[in-house]
Amino acid sequence: MPTTMTEFDPAVMGTHEFRLNPYPAWKQLRDEHPVYFNPAAGMWMITRYEDVLRGFRDHDRLSSTIMESSHNVVFGRSLTAMDGDEHTWKRNIIAPEFVGKKLEGFVHIVEQNAQALIDAFRGDGEVDLVDQFTTRLPVNVIVDMLALPKADHEFFHDCYTKFMLGLGPDAYLRGVAVAANADFHRYIDPFVRKRMTDPGEDLISKLCQAEVDGQRLAESDIKAFVSLLLTAGGETTDKAIASLWWLLLNNPGEFAQVQADPELFDPAFTETMRCEGPVPAEPRIAMCAIEWHGQTIPAGSAVTLSMHSANHDERVFKDPETFDIDRPDLYFGRDLRGGHMEEGRASHVGFGLGKHFCVGYQLARTEAVVGSKLLLEAMGNPRIKEGQNPRMGEGLAMRSVKRLPLVFDPRQPK
Repeated sequence: MPTTMTEFDPAVMGTHEFRLNPYPAWKQLRDEHPVYFNPAAGMWMITRYEDVLRGFRDHDRLSSTIMESSHNVVFGRSLTAMDGDEHTWKRNIIAPEFVGKKLEGFVHIVEQNAQALIDAFRGDGEVDLVDQFTTRLPVNVIVDMLALPKADHEFFHDCYTKFMLGLGPDAYLRGVAVAANADFHRYIDPFVRKRMTDPGEDLISKLCQAEVDGQRLAESDIKAFVSLLLTAGGETTDKAIASLWWLLLNNPGEFAQVQADPELFDPAFTETMRCEGPVPAEPRIAMCAIEWHGQTIPAGSAVTLSMHSANHDERVFKDPETFDIDRPDLYFGRDLRGGHMEEGRASHVGFGLGKHFCVGYQLARTEAVVGSKLLLEAMGNPRIKEGQNPRMGEGLAMRSVKRLPLVFDPRQPK
């Protein structure tokens, strides 16, 4: 086992202060120990932007199969825990349903669900944006894309919450998640079977019928992916939208720009994913010994690629803790699996990179931008309720706020 670095105290990472503000610790690691063994977590931490990119792209030496013990246990055989040819052909079947023209066919579902949620509180003059909007919109959208019964939305919310908690190390919560997934798979089984032979225009039907080189997904693959979609598409998008609004409301100059031109919600979402993206890191397992910055990562070691740290690396992003939707060093163009670094502009890594780049990245952006534009139409002068501004990162595994109480001047529908 490697010698623990004395200059950095790993106990810091277990503190409440770290959850609220992890960036000073990340900076110390980037500057002094860019490849660091954390004895408390039993894993190596990669923290510099260039190194995190290298890690995401090095599929031969750093494998996602480490998630077999979490994602596969909870969801069934999961795309996130695969590598090699199986991952490639299954991703090639699934990914096209979430981009371009195929995704455009689902935009009306985003608009309808966002509007329905907004109409429920638009006359009240106040709202907890997390409880009444951000936690509900992504799951409601996914459920409608799957053409599952609207009456069972609360069941889906309960399932995805349990799934998410079960991905952590707690054995009891893991068991709760496995049981919830079994219930969920029993629930969707008749829908999948029917649409195998009698497809419609919904996402389950499309997954049943899609193929690459004559191969289609098995029923078990489809059910595992739907569980993953409900969790990843729900939890991460929920947190990203909440963080987007928290950042804008705490940066009045940026919010004034967006209010004057709602099209700026798009670059604001990009900067949110850099500044306070919901996913802190992604794990990998070293398939062989790796020499890196004078350290030897032994074969079989757990490695974490810190997206939060990479997105705050001063070597790439100036004043990284500043939320700036006009940031000259951030690439605001179309999200790319391979990333972008050209003419002083670099991609954020909030969606990961490489062949495990987030499948639902365009859907997440669409929900955040479309939903936020509709919120702005309904809420005049939105502001955080006096004395109730939440702390970013308070008590959450994924980085965001637990609640966001707003007051506003109600606007009538156009």
